[in-house]
Amino acid sequence: MARSPRTMDPRGEFPFDVPTYLFHLFAVLSRHREGLMDQAFRPLGLNVARYRALSVVARLAPIGMSELADYSAVDRTTMTRTVDQLVAAGLVERTTPPSDRRQVLLTATPAGMTANSEALRAVYRLNRRALEPLDESDQRRLCRAQQAMITSLVGDPVLARRLLALEDGR
Repeated sequence: MARSPRTMDPRGEFPFDVPTYLFHLFAVLSRHREGLMDQAFRPLGLNVARYRALSVVARLAPIGMSELADYSAVDRTTMTRTVDQLVAAGLVERTTPPSDRRQVLLTATPAGMTANSEALRAVYRLNRRALEPLDESDQRRLCRAQQAMITSLVGDPVLARRLLALEDGR
């Protein structure tokens, strides 16, 4: 079955048109990296989802559930289950500020900070492995391109800036 001309790379370099192939590559890269991360995190009692949540909590604590879901790019229901697992493992604590009993704030426990540091070492090793063929200027160019794509897709420039800087806006 022949492919539609719209899905073909006119130069013949890639199996699909460039935008389709680019996002295909993002998905393949993410899947393989996440599989290796899951293996590295297993001895720490983490997986990719728990690590992502823990790393954001460790960096931005105290942080609320909605903000954590935004920074982790995960829906709030899924994030609640992930946080429940982190709390049960003694890696994250929930607190309720006296000024607003409806709000729940998350902080990493000392055990959570240790697990996060160990997980980060594994992430750095995997990142170096993945990026080994690229020099720093290529890596920076990729970062800028992804920043532009995220800004375009998020739609809210303030939220996009916060997400890209991994800052809480306080």
